[in-house]
Amino acid sequence: MSKILGLIVILLICVSCNQKRKAEMSLSSYTYDFGIISSDIICRDSITITNVGNARLEIGEIETGCGCTQASVEKYELNPDESCSLHFSFNPKGKGLGAKEELIIINANTDSLFYILQVKAIIQ
Repeated sequence: MSKILGLIVILLICVSCNQKRKAEMSLSSYTYDFGIISSDIICRDSITITNVGNARLEIGEIETGCGCTQASVEKYELNPDESCSLHFSFNPKGKGLGAKEELIIINANTDSLFYILQVKAIIQ
């Protein structure tokens, strides 16, 4: 009986070792369109980042394409199923008129390594 119990314990340990724990990030939107905006107003908004994996998500650097776009998160570490906001802004001053696109790149400890939020606007 103790040998069977021992085998069951070993099998449970092996099965649990084979289930890799991974962090995985999901963005509530991968594209954000401010629409038609004036060249003299800074636009701000946010999206939600959620850890849809089964390990702690560690958000690293958040990079933007230029100084006209800023971004920050409320938390840099999220447990599984936990969410936080990614706040971002776009300053159209000096960007000229017409359609503009900027990227916000979010680095994390996931298989994908980074995620991209595309921010769009038409400056009038």
